Amino acid sequence: MMRDHRVRRLPMALSALVALAFAVMPLPTVLDPFRPDLLVLVVFYWSIESPRAGGLALAFFSGLALDVIRGVVLGQHALALTLMAAWATHLRLRLRVFSVVSQSLTIFALLTGYQFVLFWVDGATGNPVTTFSRWAAPVVGGLIWPLMAGLLSRAHDR
Repeated sequence: MMRDHRVRRLPMALSALVALAFAVMPLPTVLDPFRPDLLVLVVFYWSIESPRAGGLALAFFSGLALDVIRGVVLGQHALALTLMAAWATHLRLRLRVFSVVSQSLTIFALLTGYQFVLFWVDGATGNPVTTFSRWAAPVVGGLIWPLMAGLLSRAHDR
């Protein structure tokens, strides 16, 4: 039986805007390679928690916003984020019953897939492929996933 409650989109939009602001915020040079992809984590959370309200549309438009802000090939982040959000939506029922460690490992795999698609598009378009520091973001994202999921769950419940 389907639930008849309305999906509140305000927490979804606010969390995406805060994560987008974090993506623009300058960090010290030493910490910049370890910047987590918070917007990607937010999109994954909403794709798992409320796929019909957020899901692929949120992923696509968040990816386009990242493309515009970072000045890269238009559609690069949109493609990567939409593909990985579709995978997260497909795995959502399994992810909900996983332990915290299993969830973090799965999110790490999703973040690695996201970075791999970006890596592939960079190589296909002739853009310079970045160094090893690109692959630190999935590790950091996997480590902070339990904290992010807890914070977003609180925002979703209120």
